[in-house]
Amino acid sequence: MKIQSQSIIYALIFLLMSSVFLVGCLQTRSDLKTGEQRQVLQQQVGTLQKTNADTFNRITDLEEQLRFLNGRIEVLENKLSTSSGESEQLRRNSVEMSQSQNQKIAIFQDALTKMEQNIVVLQAELSSVRAQSLADSTRKETQKELQKVSDKDPFEAGESYFSKKDYKAAILEYEKYRNKSSKGKKVATATYKMGISFQELGMKDEAKTFYDEVISKYPKSDEARKAKSRLQKIK
Repeated sequence: MKIQSQSIIYALIFLLMSSVFLVGCLQTRSDLKTGEQRQVLQQQVGTLQKTNADTFNRITDLEEQLRFLNGRIEVLENKLSTSSGESEQLRRNSVEMSQSQNQKIAIFQDALTKMEQNIVVLQAELSSVRAQSLADSTRKETQKELQKVSDKDPFEAGESYFSKKDYKAAILEYEKYRNKSSKGKKVATATYKMGISFQELGMKDEAKTFYDEVISKYPKSDEARKAKSRLQKIK
């Protein structure tokens, strides 16, 4: 910027000197013969002097303006340098803050992961406790049911198992009743249902044995009639 301004000043001085030279060439000594011509020449010299003075003042003003502009440029350059330094510091601060935040986020994420793992472990333990509690409760209920069944008459216990399609347990209870009350009123029914239980279990030969026993020992009973019907269907 300073070099360009000085080049402009030198160009103006060159133009002024060129104009003076051209005027001098136009006014030669051979032309200065009369007073009028000398007067014209003096006027021209005065005009040139005034022009030179104005030009000098103008150049002085331009130099002053250039110095002012150069000063402003230096101030702006200093401010720009300072601003650049502050911007760099701000950028560094921003980077440091970002890194710090990232570290904190990483710590929080690690803590959250550990908490989630602990929750999974606790849920598994809770599920295990619930399952154990349910198993204990079920076992207690089963024991109560078994106790109730054992307290019942064997025939009633057999009827209970038979209704639940627990045919093996029903056979055992019906057999207990038959051994305990060989002449009881429900022996025919117990024997017939033992045949049904074996048939349901796929044991056809055993089922036929009990159907035949019912028919031979209680030929006039409803159980005998039903046993005959089932024997016809067994292949």
